Amino acid sequence: MKAAFAVVLMLAFATSCGGARAQVFKCTAANGAVSFQDHACAHGQRQQVINVPSRAPPGYVPPPVATAAPPAASASVSPAPPYVPFPAPLPAMYACVGAVNGKQYLTRSPPPPYLAPLGVMGYPPQSLSQAYGSPGGAGMSAPEGAPKPRIGGPRIATGMTEVQDFCLPATHAQVCGYVQREYDANDHKLRMAMPREQPPFEQREQALQGQLRNCR
Repeated sequence: MKAAFAVVLMLAFATSCGGARAQVFKCTAANGAVSFQDHACAHGQRQQVINVPSRAPPGYVPPPVATAAPPAASASVSPAPPYVPFPAPLPAMYACVGAVNGKQYLTRSPPPPYLAPLGVMGYPPQSLSQAYGSPGGAGMSAPEGAPKPRIGGPRIATGMTEVQDFCLPATHAQVCGYVQREYDANDHKLRMAMPREQPPFEQREQALQGQLRNCR
């Protein structure tokens, strides 16, 4: 109805010859239908005459045409980026060789001197069964070429001497291998732990991941 009324107004403005006002006829049919036109209503319709100005008054600014607001863009929530730990410094480690058994191992700090039996270190130069056991007892000879321990250190009993493992700073590859083994062991514990037990293992995993980034 409003659209029809607007059309009739435009026709009234266009057909006016400079008069101050124009007439619009509002016609209501018997069934209640309403129409607007620039001439008299048909017989049987209820007529109402509306006087409208043919020109807009000075300074009149027509209201802006209402336009449908564009649908608000749905806020798309981008997935959080995967956690990437910052590189953490590798631990300072030492590669050591045991003074008693000759085994190699990695440690964060060189061990202090400790006491070892003279027989294990090759003093006296005979088997342990001969040095300390009864005849025919099962003994183990000291390895050939074993370094001679320092004699004269503090002793807790006869036949003991002070020794110290030989250590050097570990290489980058050795430290990376150590951290990788630590990560694998922690990952196994994390997968086997109950949900309430997992937080410390998860924190340890993130710390080890940061260290391993220096190994790639």
